[in-house]
Amino acid sequence: MTGSGPRPHRHRALRWLLALAVLLLVTEAAAEPPIALDPPRLAQAPEPLCFCWNDGRKIAEGSMSCIRTTQGRRVATCGRVVNMMSWQITDTPCPES
Repeated sequence: MTGSGPRPHRHRALRWLLALAVLLLVTEAAAEPPIALDPPRLAQAPEPLCFCWNDGRKIAEGSMSCIRTTQGRRVATCGRVVNMMSWQITDTPCPES
C-alpha cells in the first residue's frame, strides 16, 4: 500500500517538535524579570483622602480650624456627614492673635 500522505511516525515527530517549541517559548517567557507597572512612590506621608477647605487650604478630617460664619469667626471641626465632608461649627469664637 503506497499512499501519498505523510506516514504516522512523521505526525508524531511533528507533534513532538511543536510541543518542544511551545515548552521553550514558555520557559523563555518565564525567565524574563518582572516589570513594575507603577513607578516607585516617594517615602512621604500620604495626603489625606478626605478633607475640608478653609481660606484656600486643605484641612484634614478631624482637624480644627477657624472659619468665617454669619456670627463671625468660629472654631469648627472638619468632619463627614454620610459621604460628604462638612464643617461642624462650635459656639467658641476664634482666639484673637
